[in-house]
Amino acid sequence: MSGPRIVDLSYTISSDMLVYPHTERPTCQWVGRVNSEGYNLTRITMSVHTGTHVDAPKHFLDGVPCIDQIPLERFFGTCRLFRAGEAPTRRAITLDEVRSSGFDLHEGDIFVLATGIEAFAEKGEYNTLYPFPSKDLILWLIAGRISAYMTDATSVDPVDSLDSSNHHLILGAGIPIVENLRNLTELPTGKPFTICALPLKLGGREGAPCRAVALLDAEAPSMRDGGHRPR
Repeated sequence: MSGPRIVDLSYTISSDMLVYPHTERPTCQWVGRVNSEGYNLTRITMSVHTGTHVDAPKHFLDGVPCIDQIPLERFFGTCRLFRAGEAPTRRAITLDEVRSSGFDLHEGDIFVLATGIEAFAEKGEYNTLYPFPSKDLILWLIAGRISAYMTDATSVDPVDSLDSSNHHLILGAGIPIVENLRNLTELPTGKPFTICALPLKLGGREGAPCRAVALLDAEAPSMRDGGHRPR
């Protein structure tokens, strides 16, 4: 029996991967090898915000839920994707832009902003050119009671932001953020689908890596298949 098509939305963790400015790359070390210890065993050291990951409200606030306290239902459910319809530039995606596309939002939806920045993966532009949500868009999503905010960008704030105001708005509303998604060209724009991005259960921490996937019906169109793109 055939099931849904699974699309991997996560970046591979490696010791030479691109990371956010001023953060350290992962360190992977063999602590056991078959030819000496009789088994292979790896130790890894990295920021929990490396690659595809989840920001909990604790990332910028105190007295709020940590990553292990967020219900998993927030990371698994119906997703609606908005695709910025031009080459990525460092600009704010406005509420008018989203609403004029006919975007349909329902309470409890997971919102995904596809900026197209993956085209610059492993290049310096990836950390500088990504679009980000405007304040009016964020307030609309909060009022719409979304379950989570997800994006292919490395941050919801511009790289030169001094106050991380977008993080404060979204996380302050209790909405978790998933950053650094990939393969969003595989996903439909005008049709809801299921997304899952479960974080590691790190006690008392402000974030965690996750393995994000989309579950698509066999007939769901993607951008590669000529799926609908908002104008």
